[in-house]
Amino acid sequence: MEERDDKNMDENVKLAGIYIRVSTEDQAKEGFSLPEQESRLKEFCNFKRYKVFKVYCDAGISAKNDKRPAYQEMIKDVKDKKINVIVAFKLDRLTRSVYDIEKLMKIVNDYKCDIDCLADESNTTTSNGRMVMRIMTSVSQNEIEKCSERTKLGMEGAIKQGHVPGITPLGFKRVNKKLVPDETTKDIIVRLYDLYLEGKSYQKIANIYNEEKVLGKTNWRDCTIYTLMSNELYKGDYVKNKRTNEPTYYENIVEPIVSKETWKDCQYQKQRNARHYERTATYLFTNKIKCPNCKRFMGGCATTKKKTGKKYYYYKCEHCKDYFKEYEIEELMFALLLELSKEDTLINDYYTPFIKSKLNSKGIDYEKEIKELDKQIDRIKNAYVKGIVEENEFDNELKHIKYKKEECKKKLEEQKTYDNLNFTVDDLLILEDKQEIDSYIKPETIIIDFERFKNLEKEEKQKLIAKYIDYIEIEKDGNDLKLVKCAFRKSLIAETLKNHRLYGTPDNWKIFEDDYGLLINMNREIRSRDSARKYFDKLCNVLNDECDLHYYETYMKDIDKPIFVNSNNKLEKIIRIILLEKDDKFDTDKLNLGVVTVDLSNIRYKDGKQVYKEYFKQLEELNNELCNI
Repeated sequence: MEERDDKNMDENVKLAGIYIRVSTEDQAKEGFSLPEQESRLKEFCNFKRYKVFKVYCDAGISAKNDKRPAYQEMIKDVKDKKINVIVAFKLDRLTRSVYDIEKLMKIVNDYKCDIDCLADESNTTTSNGRMVMRIMTSVSQNEIEKCSERTKLGMEGAIKQGHVPGITPLGFKRVNKKLVPDETTKDIIVRLYDLYLEGKSYQKIANIYNEEKVLGKTNWRDCTIYTLMSNELYKGDYVKNKRTNEPTYYENIVEPIVSKETWKDCQYQKQRNARHYERTATYLFTNKIKCPNCKRFMGGCATTKKKTGKKYYYYKCEHCKDYFKEYEIEELMFALLLELSKEDTLINDYYTPFIKSKLNSKGIDYEKEIKELDKQIDRIKNAYVKGIVEENEFDNELKHIKYKKEECKKKLEEQKTYDNLNFTVDDLLILEDKQEIDSYIKPETIIIDFERFKNLEKEEKQKLIAKYIDYIEIEKDGNDLKLVKCAFRKSLIAETLKNHRLYGTPDNWKIFEDDYGLLINMNREIRSRDSARKYFDKLCNVLNDECDLHYYETYMKDIDKPIFVNSNNKLEKIIRIILLEKDDKFDTDKLNLGVVTVDLSNIRYKDGKQVYKEYFKQLEELNNELCNI
């Protein structure tokens, strides 16, 4: 390379800047490597009597635009008049863009520089040469655009088959290049979404994961949790070019780890999680209470009495300046919260193990997973011994693999436990019915449930409310509060329907009411008359003569009217309705029903039927709310 002063530069001397470029695809297709291009072009310069000033090399960079380091350096040297001829093997080495060739031609014209290509007639010394350059560049650009279209089509097809590009997200693994849920880590993601819906912030979730050393790490951060919460892949969808103005959305590309409803609930919750309430305190109804006037969510506030040090919580609308005391809302919601607590216990203790036993019947081979993880441990150890991986990388990877192995061992033990369960759908229905019957024949159970819920830690109550309730609308009725609406989480309803559809878990319709005005449980399943009778017999055996149960068969034509059964008992409470298949003995135009009742006539109370009637009336509002779950 020869340095020259701009002022003394002889314009008759051709100082050449040799430009060479190759991409992997070009090199394979044309067979000209960078050294070969350089050698051929130097011979060409010698033949043309050009003096080589410098060789500009862009390795492995496409010519679809001019954002190339060596190319830009060459243009700068043209403007600085260090070179006055650009030499390239072919024009498409310089550019394949019509827009960029026009820019280049303007530059070389303004600074009195030429372009000379070895393998084609591209040059700027004549008008014909410039015309050829434009034509050839148009052809090259067309080739790039067609290649881009083929690539996009191929990528779209691959994405639709589950071949999602990029780094494999936590909770997934690749099997034959497809993303599938990883049984060893997907529960980390499921729990993350559950914790958020229970009212935990990103930072609190990160703190929990750090304390438990999830994945063997202690560097979980709130931004990490936020990123995981925002990833559409966890609900089975994929967004290509997400951070551009033209993203492409693909639905149902991979098997989801969380339901779409759960994912949407979390995104909606993010919008509601304003930071105007005190983070150090626990509010039962955080982001749950809607202002009766403007419908905005009310923020939590607290005051402390100086003398006693007791803290009082309330919810205030910053817009309307209205507020509600927390203890008054809790009293208003107490009956509903008590039932939710009982329902939650039922789900955690019985429904969840039942579903897991069904999942385990799919035969996930955790022993095989453990053996594969052992092989991964051996591979990473060998790589470390051979110096392929650094010590920090080795330690981190080893911790992750060992964490997965421990999780697999836990799941294997859990699988063996659930395999021994003998739960049936009828067992779950019987648990529900027994719980309701006990509330009538054993009033002390209500007191026990009452005391148990009253003694729950505030954090446990808040977790229960966050899990089940989406929002609450209340208003002031004089000095009292009135419950206008309690909306339950859509994801919870969707999960209930899904579990019913896949595993047969109870999903009670409450469309009928008895003569006390109370809604009655009715499972969606349609049974034969023999099956309904067998269920009733099983329920009687479980209760073991603790009460007097009866079974009737009837029909309904108008669902707006209460259900009655012909009984000789003074006081009989309907516990469950069973949908019956149509047969020759029933009127096919009407809805055929099996009805399970409990006789309360012989239970001695102060005022007989009137006492129970008042008791049932007090539960009326509660049951109306529960029918929304």
